[in-house]
Amino acid sequence: MPRLLDGKALANHLREQLARRVAAVHARGGRVRLDALICGGEDDAAHVYAANQGKQCAQLDIEYRLHELPGGAKYDDIAGRVLLLNTQTDVTAMMLHLPLPEGVDAYSVQRLIAPEKDVEGVNPANIGNVVYGRSSLAPCTALAVVKMIEHTGASRQSGLRGKVAVVVGAGDVVGKPIAVLLMRMDATVISCNKWTPGIRDLQTRADVLVAAAGVPGLIGPDDVKPGAIVVDVGVSRVTGPDGKTRTVGDVQFDAVSARLGDQGWISPVPGGVGPVTVMMLLENVVTAAERAVGIQERP
Repeated sequence: MPRLLDGKALANHLREQLARRVAAVHARGGRVRLDALICGGEDDAAHVYAANQGKQCAQLDIEYRLHELPGGAKYDDIAGRVLLLNTQTDVTAMMLHLPLPEGVDAYSVQRLIAPEKDVEGVNPANIGNVVYGRSSLAPCTALAVVKMIEHTGASRQSGLRGKVAVVVGAGDVVGKPIAVLLMRMDATVISCNKWTPGIRDLQTRADVLVAAAGVPGLIGPDDVKPGAIVVDVGVSRVTGPDGKTRTVGDVQFDAVSARLGDQGWISPVPGGVGPVTVMMLLENVVTAAERAVGIQERP
Protein backbone atom coordinates (compact mmCIF):
# COMPACT_ATOMS: atom_id res chain seq x y z
CA MET A 1 0.00 0.00 0.00
CA PRO A 2 1.21 3.56 -0.67
CA ARG A 3 2.03 6.08 1.99
CA LEU A 4 -0.90 8.28 3.01
CA LEU A 5 -0.85 12.03 2.53
CA ASP A 6 -2.76 12.70 5.74
CA GLY A 7 -4.13 16.22 5.40
CA LYS A 8 -5.38 16.38 8.98
CA ALA A 9 -1.98 15.52 10.45
CA LEU A 10 -0.20 17.96 8.15
CA ALA A 11 -2.72 20.70 8.99
CA ASN A 12 -2.06 20.21 12.70
CA HIS A 13 1.68 20.57 12.11
CA LEU A 14 1.14 23.73 10.06
CA ARG A 15 -1.15 25.15 12.75
CA GLU A 16 1.69 24.95 15.27
CA GLN A 17 4.00 26.83 12.91
CA LEU A 18 1.38 29.52 12.27
CA ALA A 19 0.80 30.03 15.99
CA ARG A 20 4.47 30.99 16.39
CA ARG A 21 4.28 33.39 13.45
CA VAL A 22 1.13 35.05 14.83
CA ALA A 23 2.90 35.56 18.16
CA ALA A 24 5.83 37.20 16.33
CA VAL A 25 3.50 39.70 14.63
CA HIS A 26 1.86 40.52 17.95
CA ALA A 27 5.30 40.99 19.51
CA ARG A 28 5.93 43.75 16.97
CA GLY A 29 2.68 45.45 17.92
CA GLY A 30 0.91 44.28 14.75
CA ARG A 31 -2.53 42.78 14.23
CA VAL A 32 -3.45 39.55 12.49
CA ARG A 33 -7.01 39.96 11.29
CA LEU A 34 -9.25 38.41 8.64
CA ASP A 35 -12.31 40.29 7.42
CA ALA A 36 -14.78 38.16 5.45
CA LEU A 37 -17.85 39.28 3.50
CA ILE A 38 -20.92 37.12 3.14
CA CYS A 39 -24.37 37.63 1.62
CA GLY A 40 -27.57 35.77 2.43
CA GLY A 41 -29.34 33.82 5.15
CA GLU A 42 -27.89 32.10 8.19
CA ASP A 43 -28.49 28.44 7.32
CA ASP A 44 -26.65 28.02 4.04
CA ALA A 45 -23.36 26.21 3.52
CA ALA A 46 -21.42 29.47 3.26
CA HIS A 47 -22.42 30.42 6.80
CA VAL A 48 -21.41 26.99 8.10
CA TYR A 49 -18.03 27.47 6.43
CA ALA A 50 -17.73 30.99 7.85
CA ALA A 51 -18.50 29.76 11.36
CA ASN A 52 -15.82 27.08 11.07
CA GLN A 53 -13.41 29.67 9.73
CA GLY A 54 -14.03 31.81 12.80
CA LYS A 55 -13.23 28.87 15.09
CA GLN A 56 -10.01 28.14 13.21
CA CYS A 57 -8.94 31.77 13.54
CA ALA A 58 -9.72 31.79 17.26
CA GLN A 59 -7.43 28.80 17.79
CA LEU A 60 -4.56 30.83 16.35
CA ASP A 61 -5.39 34.13 18.05
CA ILE A 62 -6.35 35.64 14.67
CA GLU A 63 -9.10 38.27 14.78
CA TYR A 64 -12.07 37.29 12.61
CA ARG A 65 -14.76 39.72 11.53
CA LEU A 66 -17.67 38.59 9.40
CA HIS A 67 -19.44 41.33 7.48
CA GLU A 68 -22.97 40.16 6.67
CA LEU A 69 -24.90 41.74 3.81
CA PRO A 70 -28.48 40.85 2.87
CA GLY A 71 -29.16 38.16 0.30
CA GLY A 72 -30.51 40.81 -2.05
CA ALA A 73 -27.39 42.96 -1.90
CA LYS A 74 -26.44 44.61 -5.19
CA TYR A 75 -23.03 45.00 -6.76
CA ASP A 76 -22.64 48.56 -5.45
CA ASP A 77 -23.36 47.41 -1.88
CA ILE A 78 -20.78 44.62 -1.96
CA ALA A 79 -18.16 46.55 -3.94
CA GLY A 80 -18.57 49.52 -1.63
CA ARG A 81 -17.87 47.40 1.43
CA VAL A 82 -14.75 45.92 -0.21
CA LEU A 83 -13.43 49.36 -1.13
CA LEU A 84 -14.09 50.61 2.40
CA LEU A 85 -12.15 47.72 3.94
CA ASN A 86 -9.31 48.38 1.51
CA THR A 87 -8.83 51.80 3.09
CA GLN A 88 -8.79 50.62 6.72
CA THR A 89 -5.25 50.03 7.98
CA ASP A 90 -6.38 47.69 10.77
CA VAL A 91 -7.76 45.29 8.13
CA THR A 92 -4.79 43.15 7.08
CA ALA A 93 -6.59 40.38 5.18
CA MET A 94 -9.85 40.07 3.29
CA MET A 95 -11.90 37.40 1.52
CA LEU A 96 -15.30 37.04 -0.11
CA HIS A 97 -17.59 34.10 0.63
CA LEU A 98 -19.40 32.69 -2.40
CA PRO A 99 -21.98 32.48 -3.86
CA LEU A 100 -22.92 36.12 -4.31
CA PRO A 101 -26.52 37.22 -4.94
CA GLU A 102 -27.94 36.50 -8.40
CA GLY A 103 -26.73 39.00 -10.97
CA VAL A 104 -23.52 39.93 -9.13
CA ASP A 105 -20.39 38.71 -10.92
CA ALA A 106 -17.87 37.37 -8.40
CA TYR A 107 -14.83 38.29 -10.48
CA SER A 108 -15.98 41.91 -10.72
CA VAL A 109 -15.93 42.14 -6.93
CA GLN A 110 -12.84 40.00 -6.28
CA ARG A 111 -10.69 42.15 -8.54
CA LEU A 112 -11.41 45.12 -6.25
CA ILE A 113 -9.79 43.50 -3.21
CA ALA A 114 -6.44 45.15 -2.52
CA PRO A 115 -3.71 42.69 -3.64
CA GLU A 116 -1.87 42.92 -0.30
CA LYS A 117 -5.08 41.89 1.55
CA ASP A 118 -6.29 39.29 -0.98
CA VAL A 119 -5.71 36.07 0.97
CA GLU A 120 -7.57 33.87 -1.52
CA GLY A 121 -5.25 34.97 -4.31
CA VAL A 122 -8.09 35.94 -6.64
CA ASN A 123 -7.05 39.46 -7.58
CA PRO A 124 -5.52 39.46 -11.11
CA ALA A 125 -2.40 41.13 -9.71
CA ASN A 126 -1.78 38.17 -7.41
CA ILE A 127 -2.48 35.66 -10.18
CA GLY A 128 0.08 37.56 -12.26
CA ASN A 129 2.63 37.33 -9.45
CA VAL A 130 2.14 33.57 -9.39
CA VAL A 131 2.88 33.37 -13.11
CA TYR A 132 5.93 35.61 -12.86
CA GLY A 133 7.33 33.66 -9.92
CA ARG A 134 7.27 36.55 -7.45
CA SER A 135 6.32 36.13 -3.81
CA SER A 136 2.56 36.59 -3.63
CA LEU A 137 -0.66 35.46 -2.03
CA ALA A 138 -1.50 32.48 -4.25
CA PRO A 139 -4.82 30.56 -4.41
CA CYS A 140 -5.13 28.42 -1.29
CA THR A 141 -5.97 25.06 -2.88
CA ALA A 142 -2.98 25.32 -5.21
CA LEU A 143 -0.75 26.13 -2.25
CA ALA A 144 -2.17 23.14 -0.37
CA VAL A 145 -1.29 20.79 -3.23
CA VAL A 146 2.29 22.10 -3.32
CA LYS A 147 2.57 21.78 0.47
CA MET A 148 1.46 18.15 0.29
CA ILE A 149 3.95 17.35 -2.47
CA GLU A 150 6.71 18.99 -0.43
CA HIS A 151 5.64 16.84 2.52
CA THR A 152 6.56 13.69 0.57
CA GLY A 153 10.15 14.88 0.33
CA ALA A 154 10.06 14.64 -3.46
CA SER A 155 11.05 18.29 -3.92
CA ARG A 156 13.55 18.56 -1.07
CA GLN A 157 16.78 18.44 -3.07
CA SER A 158 16.11 20.27 -6.33
CA GLY A 159 12.42 20.96 -6.61
CA LEU A 160 10.72 18.61 -9.06
CA ARG A 161 13.50 18.94 -11.61
CA GLY A 162 13.34 16.07 -14.09
CA LYS A 163 9.89 14.99 -12.87
CA VAL A 164 6.70 14.91 -14.95
CA ALA A 165 3.66 16.43 -13.27
CA VAL A 166 0.24 15.95 -14.84
CA VAL A 167 -2.68 18.13 -13.72
CA VAL A 168 -6.09 16.77 -14.72
CA GLY A 169 -8.44 19.75 -14.78
CA ALA A 170 -7.67 23.28 -15.94
CA GLY A 171 -10.05 25.44 -13.94
CA ASP A 172 -9.12 29.05 -13.23
CA VAL A 173 -9.23 28.68 -9.44
CA VAL A 174 -7.56 25.27 -9.00
CA GLY A 175 -6.08 23.54 -12.06
CA LYS A 176 -4.30 26.46 -13.71
CA PRO A 177 -2.68 27.86 -10.54
CA ILE A 178 -1.53 24.38 -9.53
CA ALA A 179 0.12 23.91 -12.93
CA VAL A 180 1.94 27.25 -12.63
CA LEU A 181 3.18 26.54 -9.10
CA LEU A 182 4.48 23.14 -10.21
CA MET A 183 6.32 24.85 -13.06
CA ARG A 184 7.96 27.08 -10.45
CA MET A 185 9.23 23.86 -8.80
CA ASP A 186 10.94 23.00 -12.12
CA ALA A 187 8.56 20.14 -12.96
CA THR A 188 7.71 19.36 -16.56
CA VAL A 189 3.99 20.10 -16.35
CA ILE A 190 1.24 18.74 -18.57
CA SER A 191 -2.13 20.42 -18.08
CA CYS A 192 -5.06 18.27 -19.22
CA ASN A 193 -8.72 19.00 -19.86
CA LYS A 194 -11.63 16.93 -21.13
CA TRP A 195 -10.51 17.43 -24.74
CA THR A 196 -6.89 16.35 -24.20
CA PRO A 197 -6.05 13.50 -26.62
CA GLY A 198 -4.30 10.41 -25.26
CA ILE A 199 -4.90 11.53 -21.69
CA ARG A 200 -4.41 8.06 -20.21
CA ASP A 201 -0.94 7.75 -21.73
CA LEU A 202 -0.05 11.15 -20.29
CA GLN A 203 -1.35 10.23 -16.86
CA THR A 204 0.64 7.02 -16.72
CA ARG A 205 3.84 9.01 -17.36
CA ALA A 206 3.25 11.19 -14.32
CA ASP A 207 5.62 11.15 -11.37
CA VAL A 208 3.11 13.55 -9.79
CA LEU A 209 -0.56 13.30 -10.72
CA VAL A 210 -2.98 15.96 -9.49
CA ALA A 211 -6.66 15.17 -10.02
CA ALA A 212 -8.70 18.39 -10.07
CA ALA A 213 -11.53 17.70 -12.52
CA GLY A 214 -14.43 17.33 -10.09
CA VAL A 215 -15.51 14.02 -11.66
CA PRO A 216 -16.09 11.23 -9.11
CA GLY A 217 -13.84 8.21 -9.66
CA LEU A 218 -12.31 9.61 -12.85
CA ILE A 219 -8.81 8.28 -12.10
CA GLY A 220 -8.56 4.48 -11.93
CA PRO A 221 -5.65 2.07 -11.46
CA ASP A 222 -4.84 2.01 -15.18
CA ASP A 223 -4.31 5.80 -15.11
CA VAL A 224 -1.32 5.83 -12.76
CA LYS A 225 2.15 4.35 -12.62
CA PRO A 226 3.56 2.56 -9.59
CA GLY A 227 5.42 4.82 -7.20
CA ALA A 228 3.70 8.04 -8.28
CA ILE A 229 2.48 10.82 -6.00
CA VAL A 230 -1.28 11.19 -6.44
CA VAL A 231 -3.00 14.25 -4.97
CA ASP A 232 -6.80 14.20 -5.17
CA VAL A 233 -8.36 17.68 -5.19
CA GLY A 234 -11.82 16.58 -6.35
CA VAL A 235 -14.74 16.72 -3.91
CA SER A 236 -18.13 15.33 -4.92
CA ARG A 237 -21.19 14.06 -3.08
CA VAL A 238 -22.52 10.77 -4.43
CA THR A 239 -25.26 8.36 -3.40
CA GLY A 240 -24.16 4.76 -2.92
CA PRO A 241 -26.12 1.53 -3.53
CA ASP A 242 -27.29 1.69 0.09
CA GLY A 243 -28.91 5.06 -0.55
CA LYS A 244 -26.45 6.89 1.69
CA THR A 245 -24.63 10.00 0.50
CA ARG A 246 -20.88 10.21 0.91
CA THR A 247 -18.00 12.45 -0.11
CA VAL A 248 -15.61 11.10 -2.74
CA GLY A 249 -12.75 12.42 -4.84
CA ASP A 250 -11.69 12.12 -8.46
CA VAL A 251 -9.50 9.12 -7.63
CA GLN A 252 -10.68 5.55 -7.05
CA PHE A 253 -8.80 5.43 -3.78
CA ASP A 254 -8.64 1.70 -3.02
CA ALA A 255 -7.93 0.53 -6.56
CA VAL A 256 -5.35 3.23 -7.24
CA SER A 257 -3.66 2.58 -3.89
CA ALA A 258 -3.16 -1.05 -4.84
CA ARG A 259 -1.56 0.02 -8.11
CA LEU A 260 0.82 2.59 -6.59
CA GLY A 261 2.61 0.17 -4.29
CA ASP A 262 4.55 1.00 -1.17
CA GLN A 263 6.74 3.60 -2.90
CA GLY A 264 3.81 5.76 -3.90
CA TRP A 265 1.84 8.45 -2.09
CA ILE A 266 -1.89 9.20 -2.20
CA SER A 267 -4.20 11.71 -0.52
CA PRO A 268 -7.66 10.64 0.68
CA VAL A 269 -11.01 12.40 0.28
CA PRO A 270 -12.10 13.58 2.74
CA GLY A 271 -9.15 14.28 5.01
CA GLY A 272 -6.58 15.15 2.36
CA VAL A 273 -6.28 18.48 0.55
CA GLY A 274 -9.25 20.06 2.37
CA PRO A 275 -7.71 20.55 5.84
CA VAL A 276 -4.45 21.80 4.32
CA THR A 277 -6.34 24.32 2.17
CA VAL A 278 -7.85 25.83 5.31
CA MET A 279 -4.35 26.20 6.76
CA MET A 280 -3.08 27.80 3.54
CA LEU A 281 -5.79 30.45 3.78
CA LEU A 282 -4.70 31.18 7.34
CA GLU A 283 -1.05 31.15 6.27
CA ASN A 284 -1.89 33.81 3.69
CA VAL A 285 -3.61 35.80 6.45
CA VAL A 286 -0.47 35.60 8.59
CA THR A 287 1.77 36.43 5.62
CA ALA A 288 -0.28 39.56 4.90
CA ALA A 289 0.09 40.62 8.55
CA GLU A 290 3.83 39.93 8.50
CA ARG A 291 4.23 42.16 5.47
CA ALA A 292 2.25 44.91 7.17
CA VAL A 293 4.73 45.01 10.09
CA GLY A 294 7.86 44.43 7.99
CA ILE A 295 8.65 40.81 8.94
CA GLN A 296 8.32 39.96 5.25
CA GLU A 297 8.90 42.24 2.30
CA ARG A 298 6.01 42.98 0.00
CA PRO A 299 6.30 41.50 -3.53
